[in-house]
Amino acid sequence: MKTGHLKTVGGILLLMVTLQALLFGIQQLIFVFVERTDFSDHMAMMAAMALLTVAYTLIFRAQKVELSVFPKKFGTGYIIATTAAILLLIVNPVNYFGGAEAIWMNIFACIVTPIFEELIFRGYIWKKLNTVFTKEWKTYLVSTVLFGLWHLGYISSIAFRVETGLANAMMWKVIVGLCFGVVLGFVRLKTKNCYSTILLHGVMNLFGR
Repeated sequence: MKTGHLKTVGGILLLMVTLQALLFGIQQLIFVFVERTDFSDHMAMMAAMALLTVAYTLIFRAQKVELSVFPKKFGTGYIIATTAAILLLIVNPVNYFGGAEAIWMNIFACIVTPIFEELIFRGYIWKKLNTVFTKEWKTYLVSTVLFGLWHLGYISSIAFRVETGLANAMMWKVIVGLCFGVVLGFVRLKTKNCYSTILLHGVMNLFGR
């Protein structure tokens, strides 16, 4: 990998570490006022992600960074896909048997997390890598690996839920992240936007989180 490539990837890794540190910091601040339970841990993460999504969206807009969020043409296929994703979220049986907590968990996993992660990885990071790689499939491969590594940053929440076998749990977290990255990156490569990956990410989390 060339020096320019290493510098760009190094900058992205620094961004990833910074974002995970901010997620952790905001969570811990919330736990000063709220008792930490499995549910409140997820809700604190959701609040942190929502806050950071607003923050980095404003920063990217001020810097005139184009994230390629929406497709150039919002055709019938996107309308059908959007409708299907919304219906799947609404008709999920968990919403009706799990109570309010289950609904909030679905909002967190299927809406907030996909938007937060996709705008970063298939939006900003994808664009950043495209500036140094002449072939987009290289951007796809590198962003997939980075997405897998990103999931190491969720160790605090995982450690809170796992009493033993943390290393094994983290290994599987990274593997699942890599698998998601392979699929989502391929869709980003083909559609040239991250709206499609946000939809798919939400559906994948609905069935596989």
